[in-house]
Amino acid sequence: MCCTQGYGQGVGVSGEWLKTAVLLLRFLVDIAVGIFFLVLIGIAALLIGKFVKWLESFDVVPAPVIKGLTFLEYGLFAVDVVCFAFLVVMAGYKLMVEIWREYK
Repeated sequence: MCCTQGYGQGVGVSGEWLKTAVLLLRFLVDIAVGIFFLVLIGIAALLIGKFVKWLESFDVVPAPVIKGLTFLEYGLFAVDVVCFAFLVVMAGYKLMVEIWREYK
């Protein structure tokens, strides 16, 4: 009788651990996707920067065009970082809420 109780309790704990592991895996996948897009958009901003440097080498390109593209580059990167930070905060919040609901 006591062996069956111990076995049943072990399975319950294992099942709870599996649910938590799935939630953690979902969180890590969310973060990995966010990092992928952070890098992808960061590369786009870097390419805009390289393009601006190339355009600056020509004397015929007006200064407002260069300043506008530079603003676009920095703006794109800043928005990318803010969105990634928001994703991390919301994914963490979602994880904590789901874990809290599981163990409530």
